[in-house]
Amino acid sequence: MLDPQSSWPIARPEQLIDALREQGATPEECADLLPAVQRLSEWQAPQPAPADTRRLLVALSAALPAFSSIRQAIREQRQHRVIELLALARAQVSLFGPGFWLVSALITLIGVVVVLSKVLPDQGLVLRASGPLLAYLGTIVAFRGRRAQILELELACLPSPLQLTLARLVIVLGYDIGLSLALSLALWAGGTEQVLALTLTFLMPLLLVAGLALLLTLRLSVTASAGLSYGLWLTVLAIATISHLQEFLLAPVLSVLLGCIGLVGLAIALLRLPTSMHRLLHAS
Repeated sequence: MLDPQSSWPIARPEQLIDALREQGATPEECADLLPAVQRLSEWQAPQPAPADTRRLLVALSAALPAFSSIRQAIREQRQHRVIELLALARAQVSLFGPGFWLVSALITLIGVVVVLSKVLPDQGLVLRASGPLLAYLGTIVAFRGRRAQILELELACLPSPLQLTLARLVIVLGYDIGLSLALSLALWAGGTEQVLALTLTFLMPLLLVAGLALLLTLRLSVTASAGLSYGLWLTVLAIATISHLQEFLLAPVLSVLLGCIGLVGLAIALLRLPTSMHRLLHAS
């Protein structure tokens, strides 16, 4: 039997014969193969020079096809993923119901009317409160799987839970951003000054609350996450309104920063969601 503690290459004939026997060689084959194996154990493979490696690569590259069907298939698969995500989002639209679309549009319309009528000294106040309200409603409606009684349907679907979540986020955020653009056009048509700043006061807190709500769903239920996120924003808004820090806390630059923080929260939540996906999609 070949000694397991012996080193390689094996130099002694007895070790070579044992190694050949372990490979199933007969005594006659061992006698015939022993000289060749001894020569092989003594042979030192030459080390290729860099020039030799370059020549080999040149020779091999000439045999490779110029068009790679594998790379093309990968590119097409990536393009199909985007198309499939949009198609999945389109299929998920029916889960939201007409109430979501109408209430969200009504909240935006109320914000436009309040700003155009100038009933409040601070025209951006209602927009700072109504924008995040859309994020709250969108989070509640998008991830209400158990109450909608679609658990069995989602578990039987081909798309992964992460794809379902992305599709719903595309619907919610796409609709909310569309409403913010509609609000911007309505304010511009009404002759309102600083339309861009007012739009940011509507959209940026919306992104902040949406990102914070999705981030909190990693630990809390969807209802608690959305309510806590919107409640925290209303608290900050109330403190900023009644304090001397209003010009700082409600500045347009800070609004943009808050929106960026919300987007970062969305990205972090999506990276961490696979471990909490089942609870997110199906928790009430």
